[in-house]
Amino acid sequence: MWVAALAILVLSTGCLVRRRKIERPARTHAGLLTAGLDQLAETIQQRYQAIETLSATVDLEPTLISASKGEIADFKDVRGYILFRKPAWIRVVALYPIVRGTALDMVSDGENFRLHLPAKSLFLIGPNRQERRSPRKLENLRPQHLLEALLIRPPENGEQAMIENWSDDSGSSYLIHVIRTAPGGRPRLARKIWFDRVSIEITRQQVFEDNGEVATDARYAGWERHGAASFPSYILLARPKDGYELAIRFLKTALNDPLGEDKFHLPEPPGVKVQRVEGEDGG
Repeated sequence: MWVAALAILVLSTGCLVRRRKIERPARTHAGLLTAGLDQLAETIQQRYQAIETLSATVDLEPTLISASKGEIADFKDVRGYILFRKPAWIRVVALYPIVRGTALDMVSDGENFRLHLPAKSLFLIGPNRQERRSPRKLENLRPQHLLEALLIRPPENGEQAMIENWSDDSGSSYLIHVIRTAPGGRPRLARKIWFDRVSIEITRQQVFEDNGEVATDARYAGWERHGAASFPSYILLARPKDGYELAIRFLKTALNDPLGEDKFHLPEPPGVKVQRVEGEDGG
């Protein structure tokens, strides 16, 4: 069965920017912290720059949703391993519950991905870029989806950031709106990054498609220090149009340990069916 593999996906990441000291936010009388756009943007930037590699043991709990049938299926106790090295190398290994045999082994260099499903004796190869969704959900697996949630990029060249002070019954947040100029010169919303105003920690990131629909909705909790870097201990990744959510609990996280290129080498095993997956329409 490859159902546990269906929710294990990955994403790409951006660029480096200048560093400067972050000012300490001031606390208001209501117990909320105040921070400006420059401070929050610098927090995103410094956290991104502080991580060069990631090696983690994780528990994965995917929830798969069939919109056509209204069905929801949960799969628990899936152990996994995630490796990452900048600029965009990533590898994800998922093990079946109890027996711990390999359910999925997937690697990407940022442009193309390779996915091995031993139980299916199947090996998929294709581009990360995806302009259309396949009715066979297995072919919609893309590493950049997870990578996009793991490392929150600062605004890139050609992007602008705006701040919103937002609150409702659930709490108060600062929202950083990342605006990108689309073809034709029209601005479009690329991402929203949410900061909790009680802690000034990142709690959520939304990534939008060109048409404004939500592509990725990631929520974060349990930020911990690892030397000079910070990383969450829990991520809930939702892909609404792909019909799944994936809860990731980080059991053991190592940042900035050396990871050689051999860690991201995934050749086709002998005897498996190799299938090439299309990216953009027409090939």
